[in-house]
Amino acid sequence: MIKHIVAFKLKNPSDAEAMKAKLMELNGVVDVMRFWEVGINVGPSSQPYEVVIYSVFDSLEDLAIFRDHPKHAAIKQAIAGYIETSGTIDYESDGAS
Repeated sequence: MIKHIVAFKLKNPSDAEAMKAKLMELNGVVDVMRFWEVGINVGPSSQPYEVVIYSVFDSLEDLAIFRDHPKHAAIKQAIAGYIETSGTIDYESDGAS
């Protein structure tokens, strides 16, 4: 199982809700996606990332199918103007919480 996490620091933190709504359009786009969640940071931080994606795929191949999907490309283009920086982590998990 592959856990895919992306954190976004926004140019304007007040855009977090709009960015979340746009990212939620990817929920269920391809059947290889096992879980999709988008959250907005509510905790204090000296250098906050305002929006995070947490998603789950069975394999790196399934994650690649998602990444290559035309809807994913369209959403990436649509949110590009919101983003100051982002970071991605993909890791293998046995599925336990």
